[in-house]
Amino acid sequence: MNEIWVRLALIVGALGVALVVTLILRSRATGSPRQLESTGLVAGVYLFTSSSCPDCRPASRKLTERLGEEFVEMNWEREPGVFHDVGVVAVPATLIVDADGSGTLFPGQPDKALIRLGP
Repeated sequence: MNEIWVRLALIVGALGVALVVTLILRSRATGSPRQLESTGLVAGVYLFTSSSCPDCRPASRKLTERLGEEFVEMNWEREPGVFHDVGVVAVPATLIVDADGSGTLFPGQPDKALIRLGP
């Protein structure tokens, strides 16, 4: 009987660790916008995605509804170097690059980025 309680405690502990890791990763993915001094990209709007990302398709739809084809989609599988250079650690993420090459990276859905772009 004692062995059952030990196993149950181990399972509950493992689930607790998984929950904490999930919450940490989710908070990083939906964190505050981050200013970048230099992006190495031309001025414009960039959406960072991955083929395995369930939230990326809705993010792309939001940008398409608002901007039409006036944004560039960067896919992790095709361009991992850009993700590394810009510092994208979770997708989706939207980057607004200014004329001087600086930018603002918005983790998560592009709602905050669209607000910054204005009407």
